[in-house]
Amino acid sequence: MSRLLIVATLLFSALLLSSQTSHAAGWHYYDPECPVAIGEKSMKFVAMQPKKNIDRVCDALAETGPSVIVLDAGDNELRDMNWDIRILRADVPNTTPDPETSVVGRLPLQKFRNGMVNFDHSFDAPGNYVLYVKFTSDDGAKSYIGQHPFSVGLVTDNEMYLYAAFAVFALILSGVIFTLWRQGKLGFQLPDVLSKK
Repeated sequence: MSRLLIVATLLFSALLLSSQTSHAAGWHYYDPECPVAIGEKSMKFVAMQPKKNIDRVCDALAETGPSVIVLDAGDNELRDMNWDIRILRADVPNTTPDPETSVVGRLPLQKFRNGMVNFDHSFDAPGNYVLYVKFTSDDGAKSYIGQHPFSVGLVTDNEMYLYAAFAVFALILSGVIFTLWRQGKLGFQLPDVLSKK
């Protein structure tokens, strides 16, 4: 029984370490890749907090504070257009905030001929946000709009599942240890205070 307990503990620890390692091993600039649909075109998005960790994320920054957002559009037409980049506060999750009244950060309208831009933004409050990008031709005749929702400083579904799994594992482990202790298989006996009068 104690061997089973040791094996279960080792397997659970390995699972936790492997998930954390794969999440944090974002050595490639776009690992993971986070595509943003812009009409029939697309671009890549990634967010990070290099002063805190090396994680590169698509949809959930772990904490508030200084952050870096990177955008990359490989399409030549988009590179020749004017980029209007805004960060919007979404008071209600999974909604489209107003691009005029919900702005918490904005870059000056400009072209990025190499198709890539990275910029700093400090998030003061946890919550839901939307990256809003509008590409417009010089004559204003053509435009594309892309939006990408993400959260800052909130507990994600994956984290909730991990916490729940850990709680279940701790409960089972406690039950096994208590049972082994009660049976005297841990090297000492649980005092039987209930039978004493």
